Amino acid sequence: MALTPMGYPALELPTKTALPVEDSELEERAEEPVPPVGFAQPVTPESEPEALALVEDHSPAAVLQASTRKRSSVRKASDAVDEDDDPEAGQEVSFVVAARRKAFWRRPMVRTVLGVLLLMSVAGLALQVAVQERDRLAAMDARARPWLMALCAPLHCEIAPPRQIADVVIDSSSFNKARGDSYQLALTMKSKASIPLAMPAVELTLTDAQDQPVLRRVLLPTDMGAPMELSAGGEWSASVSVIVTTGGARVAGYRLLAFYP
Repeated sequence: MALTPMGYPALELPTKTALPVEDSELEERAEEPVPPVGFAQPVTPESEPEALALVEDHSPAAVLQASTRKRSSVRKASDAVDEDDDPEAGQEVSFVVAARRKAFWRRPMVRTVLGVLLLMSVAGLALQVAVQERDRLAAMDARARPWLMALCAPLHCEIAPPRQIADVVIDSSSFNKARGDSYQLALTMKSKASIPLAMPAVELTLTDAQDQPVLRRVLLPTDMGAPMELSAGGEWSASVSVIVTTGGARVAGYRLLAFYP
């Protein structure tokens, strides 16, 4: 037995004996035609199936998506441009604009216009206060009355004594029956103000035994014969005849109230 170089026994393969072939068979095999061999041609892009061709989409969703992409691209481009311009804009705002503002307000013409506007505002405010408080100003200083009258002429306003009902009190009063339906009312008004005040009107209320109103009568300064002005810290007294018709109701009392109509 033959051994290999490694010392293993060699493998013996069975030998195949060739069968004798006759010359006539060889001639027949040679006469048989050999089939032609074809080679596969590479597929060109023109021979692609129609199913893979791209179709243009005009649907609203596709158009909206395309416009959105265009807007986003344009916005990104504008943001990039703004980012490039931001440093220069920041420098202009921080230095140039501040200097321009200071220079504008320091101009003589601008300061003159501002001064004139301020004086006009103060004068308008003073005139408004003078018109609103004209009665009090005229009562406090008689020398201001001509100026106030000249101011009121184009505005169609009047100067009258000021009204301060809290400073006017009825110091004393009486109400007595005279003859028939005639009654005699006597009263004294006193002013506690330091300036002349307008004379108020008087409301006379007659009451019954249950203190319920029976009759009300308003007496104006002209009805009482009173002056239109009550002097500062002064008082005024008068006796007025009043005719009362109660329709049979019995009068048991009265009340007086000073007020400005």
